[in-house]
Amino acid sequence: MTAEEVLTLRTGVFAHRGNSGPLPENTLPAFRSAFDIGCPMVETDAHLTADGRIILWHDTHTGRNTEEKIQIAAATLRDLQSLDAGFNYNEAAGFPYRNKGLIIMTLEELLEEFPDGVFNIDLKSRNPEIADIYAAILVRHRAWKRIITGSFNSSVLNRFRRHAPECITSMTPSEVRTAVLLNRPLLSSAVPALASAIKGRLFQVPEHHGSLQIVNKRLVQRWGNMGIPVQVWTINDPDKAKELFRLGVRGIFTDRPERIMESLKGFDPDKD
Repeated sequence: MTAEEVLTLRTGVFAHRGNSGPLPENTLPAFRSAFDIGCPMVETDAHLTADGRIILWHDTHTGRNTEEKIQIAAATLRDLQSLDAGFNYNEAAGFPYRNKGLIIMTLEELLEEFPDGVFNIDLKSRNPEIADIYAAILVRHRAWKRIITGSFNSSVLNRFRRHAPECITSMTPSEVRTAVLLNRPLLSSAVPALASAIKGRLFQVPEHHGSLQIVNKRLVQRWGNMGIPVQVWTINDPDKAKELFRLGVRGIFTDRPERIMESLKGFDPDKD
């Protein structure tokens, strides 16, 4: 499967930080498990280290999941890979992945380990250099066709787009705000003109942002009709996943992909 093909899925179930419910997030076992159970795409997060390496980790520091709190931007890869990436995985305080040799992975290690895997990569670092280094890695690994890239930092994502206009990206935060604003009925006539300024190929959002309901039928249908599928994160309830798919959402990110995929057997979002 390619990233383009992921955009055509009707009920895509994507592993959030790998199969991160039963396994330590953003680690090799979590990534491997996600592909083994049949996920078409795996989501992960990318930070830039002090020595210019890209590692796969969600937080800006290592304290939540390892034995020591280190700020990633101030640490070398060697420092980070000396930590136990499964140290704090709890499973009712049994800590089953402590001292099992799990390390913080680099982006290059991920692409080498899964040469055919499709990934949604969220560039977390605010350092604009991550866009340059990330683009160079994708070139070296010839990975353009199997990567979707996003970032909460609009300047980072736009910088990457200049390097790689052919690579699929999600909407920047400013593009999301524009898309949500255009969903208001009084602005319907402005959609075609303003939509041309949006460079993201897909709309990745939470269902709610605080008290604001972002995902609704009008939004899903409007952007879907313009070829921009809506994908929602993070959904761990099978009934909620089905509700969103019936609404026209094309993909969900979940910590429990196996549970969601099992619940969707025989499910037709246009009939059930």
